[in-house]
Amino acid sequence: MTKKVELPDFDDMIKLATKMGNEKTQIMLSEATLEMTLAEITEKVTTDSAYFVGGKAPSNAHISDTYHILGLNHEQKTYLLTLRTEIATLTGELKADEALFKVYQEMINVWRTQSANERGAYLE
Repeated sequence: MTKKVELPDFDDMIKLATKMGNEKTQIMLSEATLEMTLAEITEKVTTDSAYFVGGKAPSNAHISDTYHILGLNHEQKTYLLTLRTEIATLTGELKADEALFKVYQEMINVWRTQSANERGAYLE
């Protein structure tokens, strides 16, 4: 006899869906904060002559490869790293939760199939 698949707890699925929504919101907020910080850095190094090289503002490639990673000082470097770590951690948690939610969905699909097969067997 085949093992009967049980339905997942729908309350757990609702809680998981809510958690995933919250994680996605936090990721989006952190990404927006990161983008704003990077824009502020770009504005600073392209308008403040202290960052100019040979009388010219640094190129966008140089800004992306250095200032956007290292910041303009140690405090900003730490802040950028914290934001990126938060985004990475939340993204990892969201992906794990999405995988679990998919497992729940597949359990429901298997349960449906088993139930339909059992009903079909009774009709024969």
